[in-house]
Amino acid sequence: MKLMKLAAIAVLMFMGGAVFADEAYDVVDKFTHLDVPEFSKATMVLEITNKNGTTEIREITEYGSGFNVLRNVVFEIAKDTSKKYSGVRVLQAEKTNKEDDRWIYEPSLRNVRRIQTGERSGSFMGSEYSYNDMTTRKADEDKHEMLDANASVNINGTTYNCWKIRSDPKKKNDIEFSYRICWYDKKTILPVKMEYYDKKDPNTLMKTYLIEKIDNVNGITGTSYVLRRTASVTNHITGRKTRVTVKNFIFDDERIVNKKIFTTNWLMTGK
Repeated sequence: MKLMKLAAIAVLMFMGGAVFADEAYDVVDKFTHLDVPEFSKATMVLEITNKNGTTEIREITEYGSGFNVLRNVVFEIAKDTSKKYSGVRVLQAEKTNKEDDRWIYEPSLRNVRRIQTGERSGSFMGSEYSYNDMTTRKADEDKHEMLDANASVNINGTTYNCWKIRSDPKKKNDIEFSYRICWYDKKTILPVKMEYYDKKDPNTLMKTYLIEKIDNVNGITGTSYVLRRTASVTNHITGRKTRVTVKNFIFDDERIVNKKIFTTNWLMTGK
């Protein structure tokens, strides 16, 4: 889950009433290149509701960096009511022109191992988010089609003016869904709603992602950021739902994040 800076967005241009052919790609590409704080720390609270109504709470400390433009994130389980994931740490390290690296430390095994590509479609910490959901897909990884350049969607009483875009993965084997449809808010470029369709049956809606609350917040230097304060994923196949709330965030304070955090050694030792 990334904490996005509100960047200055160039208006998509029209030429004689005709939209540029790659408008859909341009929108997605702008989203993937929104800036992030060079330093960030926040608490993510995952509320996981099972089909029978029981809930599990996981509290995760998230450390983020934008060192050298590349985006690195560490997730550390601080509290877990189920005790299944206590002490687990995950590192996501973005690479230039390469597949991102992802590593996990599991206290029960007392080792750090690389999360293989085939595992990344699996559940993130037992939630309805996958490991793939915890990072941003590059625009070049998908084929994009503009379904509606003037769409609107209402979420919790707020209406967003959006680009509605369908994105199909170029490498079907690397991802858990057949395709997704996203509503990108024209003000923030955030995908306020995403529908994921089943890999085996492309006509079946598998999951729905919603940004339920967006806040404009400031880092300690006064820089303004758009924060996805609350978001949720509903799995229509399993009947489970995960809501994520972000709190206790600090942006742009280099004292809170050490580069050592974004290493496999830190995953193992926590120091």
